[in-house]
Amino acid sequence: MLNELTKEPQKILLITDANVDIEVMKQAILRSKINCGEIRTLFFGPEDKEDFPELQLNIERNGPENIEIPEEAYELIRDTDVLMVHFCPVSSKLIDKAEHLKLIMTNRGGVEHINVEAATSKNIPVVNCIRNADAVGEFVIGLMIDMTRDITISHNFLHEGKWKREYYNSAYQKTLSNSIVGLIGMGNIGCVLAKKLLGLGVHTIVYDSFVTADSLAKKGLGELEYTDDLDYLLKTADIVSLHLRLVPETEKWFRMEHFRKMRKDAYFINSARGGILDYDALREALKQGLIAGAALDVFDKEPLDEDDPLLQMENVLVTSHLAGTTLDSIALSPYIVTRDVDEIIEKDITDRIVNYKMLHKGE
Repeated sequence: MLNELTKEPQKILLITDANVDIEVMKQAILRSKINCGEIRTLFFGPEDKEDFPELQLNIERNGPENIEIPEEAYELIRDTDVLMVHFCPVSSKLIDKAEHLKLIMTNRGGVEHINVEAATSKNIPVVNCIRNADAVGEFVIGLMIDMTRDITISHNFLHEGKWKREYYNSAYQKTLSNSIVGLIGMGNIGCVLAKKLLGLGVHTIVYDSFVTADSLAKKGLGELEYTDDLDYLLKTADIVSLHLRLVPETEKWFRMEHFRKMRKDAYFINSARGGILDYDALREALKQGLIAGAALDVFDKEPLDEDDPLLQMENVLVTSHLAGTTLDSIALSPYIVTRDVDEIIEKDITDRIVNYKMLHKGE
C-alpha cells in the first residue's frame, strides 16, 4: 500500500518534542524502507519534560484543532511527502495545506492529536505504534499486587516509624492467583495484560463490545472468560481494570451506576485515560465504601490538586501517569513506528493503519 514511498526520494518532515530526541527520529526513518530525500525538523511544545503533561492532557481531551504549533510547519508541509510526529497536533488546517502528503506517522498509540477524518478525506494513511503495551501491562499487574497486598501503605507507615500489620483490607486479602480480574476493553494493552495474567494463572473475565470470543481465541486468548454482560463482570471480579480508548462515546463512561454494581471488597484500576472515568463518582464511591479501594495512574486533572480527597484516602494508590513510561516505550518509539511501516511495505500488514477501513470503504 505504501510501496510508492520506496521509489523516488521522499521529502520528510519530523516534528518532535521534549519526550523524543530528534536524532532518534532521524535514524529511525533513515533505517526504514522509505526512500528518504530531504529531512526537515521542527520542535513542538515546552523544552522541559516537566512542563509537558498539561499540554498533553489538553490535546488528549480536546484534540488537535486550535492548538498552536510552530508556524513554520504550515509552510514546510506543502511539499512534504512523509510526516512523523510524536505529540505535535496534526490539525485539519495543517493537512489542508499539504499538497503531496502520502503518510502521517505518530510515535504513539493514541491518535487524539491527529485529525484522522481530515487525513482520510485526502486519502492519507495514518500509522500509529503500540509502544507501551508491555510497559502498561506490567505496571497494572504491579498496581494489582501493591494495592491488594498493602506494599506502599506498609512502606509509608514504616517511614513514619509505625510497625503495622493490620490494614483496611486484612479481612479479605488474597493472592492474585486466587483472585478474579475483570478487564474492560480488549485493545492492544488489554490483550497484552490478559496474556500476562493468564501466565500467572489468574482467572480473567473480559468485556469489549467490539471483540468476540472467537477473535480472542485467534490471538491465543481462548482461556479467557469472555462475557457480553458488563454487569456480570462488575458483580464477579475482585479487581476491575479499565482499558478503553478515550473517544466522545467513552467520555466519563464509567460512572456511579457501575461502582454500585461492584462488590464491596473489590478494587478498581484506571491506567487508560482520565477522561473515561467520572472521578467525582469514584470519590463518592470510595467515601461511601461501595468498593474496597482504587489504584489510579491517570486523572481528570493532571497534576492532581494537593487537597484532592483521593490523596487523603488510605485505600487509594496513586501514581503520576507513569504506566507507559520506560526508555524503550517512549524514547525509542520512532523505531517501532518505522518498523510497522516497513511491515506494511514488505508484507502488507495493515493493522497499524488507523484509518485503513475508512480509506478502503466500499471495496
